[in-house]
Amino acid sequence: MWVRRSAIKRVPRFAQVPSSAVAAVQSALSKADSRARAREAFERLSSQQQPLALYLRQRFAQPLDAAALALGQRLAAAVYMAFDAACGARLGVVSDDGVASAEAWLAADEALRQSDPLDALDSEDVVAIEQPALVAFVNEQVGETLERHAGAIDVDHVAAVFRAILVEILALSHAVAPPPGHSTGHTQLA
Repeated sequence: MWVRRSAIKRVPRFAQVPSSAVAAVQSALSKADSRARAREAFERLSSQQQPLALYLRQRFAQPLDAAALALGQRLAAAVYMAFDAACGARLGVVSDDGVASAEAWLAADEALRQSDPLDALDSEDVVAIEQPALVAFVNEQVGETLERHAGAIDVDHVAAVFRAILVEILALSHAVAPPPGHSTGHTQLA
């Protein structure tokens, strides 16, 4: 049970992306045509999740170096592919309000953590508790990119990309509808 303070809204269990979906995406993106697959997925994201894609394009339009921009586009596509694989038709469209809410939750949580220097968790850790497989994959990709482009990539650009991807994860997490027959676990008293 989650007992720490957080401004990030809990992700329902039915919206958590399993490691098997992340592994399938990782496998798909490791093939020879991975750039084409990532580009195709980003185009699907752009057509099926327009408010979220607009948010991501705005974040990626900031002056980013080429490696950070490529990382952002690849991660945005991979996260969308993982949600699509795990949730299928239950994945709804993220509205403008959904994107704004995810951004606000993350910003409020960051402010909460800055106000408490004894809090050992970062906002990234809170998102990782909610979507462990996705955040582990994202961290792995970020680490590999930083290692591959050591000294030639602006870490502030990578941090901006990483934050945008956290917002994407939160927004998509809350766009997933419960499966048919799902019970909230609450019983109504007569």
